[in-house]
This record gives sequence, C-alpha cells and structure tokens, in this order.
Amino acid sequence: MGNGIKMLLVLALMFSGIYLFSISHRYIKAAKRNKIRKAKLIREDEFRKKKIRLQKNREEKAWFIELRRKEIKRQFKWLEGMNQKIKSKTRVE
Repeated sequence: MGNGIKMLLVLALMFSGIYLFSISHRYIKAAKRNKIRKAKLIREDEFRKKKIRLQKNREEKAWFIELRRKEIKRQFKWLEGMNQKIKSKTRVE
C-alpha cells in the first residue's frame, strides 16, 4: 500500500511537471513575441521621431534660405539704385 501511494505521488509529480513544461513553453513563446513586437515598436517610434526631426531641420533651413534670398534681392535693389545714382551723377558732370 505504501509503495502504491509513492508510485501515484511520483506519477502525479511527473504529469504535473509535463503539464507545467507545456504551459511554460507557451508563456515563453508569448513573452518572446511580445519582446520582439515591443522592440519593433520602439524602432518604428525612433524612426518616426528621426524623420520628424529631419523634416523640421529641412523646413528650418528652407526658411533661412528664403530669408537670405530676400536679403540678397534687397541688396541688389539697393545696388541698382546706387548704380543709377552714380550714372546720373556722371551724366550731369
């Protein structure tokens, strides 16, 4: 009788170990999937942030270029005015 109980106890432990192993395999797989998915989301988020930062830099550079272009046009107009004044002074003299 004592040996029968020990044998049942060993079988119960063995089957519970097999059951826990099969369950743990599923949980380990799910954890790996979640880890991979999380890493992918982090990479996508970093890529999106980098893309936004680069777009902002491009817009800022374009804005500075536009300001510089306007400044150059203003300076050319001033130079043309000065050139006309010089020409008019040389004609008068």
